[in-house]
Amino acid sequence: MDWYRLAKPLLFQLPPETAHHASVATGLGPRVAMPADARLRVRIGGVDFAHPVGLAAGMDKDAEAVRGFARLGFSHVEVGTVTARPQPGNPRPRAFRLPDDAALINRFGFNNHGAAAMARRLDALGTRPCVLGVNLGKSKIVPNDQALDDYRFSVRQTTWW
Repeated sequence: MDWYRLAKPLLFQLPPETAHHASVATGLGPRVAMPADARLRVRIGGVDFAHPVGLAAGMDKDAEAVRGFARLGFSHVEVGTVTARPQPGNPRPRAFRLPDDAALINRFGFNNHGAAAMARRLDALGTRPCVLGVNLGKSKIVPNDQALDDYRFSVRQTTWW
């Protein structure tokens, strides 16, 4: 069954940001069995990937659905962008559909629960279901001359493996 074909009309009845959160919160659908094919294996920087298709940062900002995305067949998931301090992001509306272009504009602005909250979720995963990356951003309220300390805090919080 084509999950996307079923879910898309329902999700498009919702405002874009609500659809985004619903996708993350619901576990995203059935497990997708990716064919094992040695020709698709990739090794980059000493890290082995089952295949080159992964999920970029922005979808799972708070590491709430890593297992769900791995079940969808992604060989790697990048969570975030996370900042050292929790922040609300930009004012709403901040996501806009462009149906004629089959596109979405995302101006969320690094809304997230902070690096410490993400670290707790990553710890709760136990073993990683796939290759996992963490995308870091600077906390909006931190002045640029203190950015290095802000990034260091996030790295210390989210370096769990």
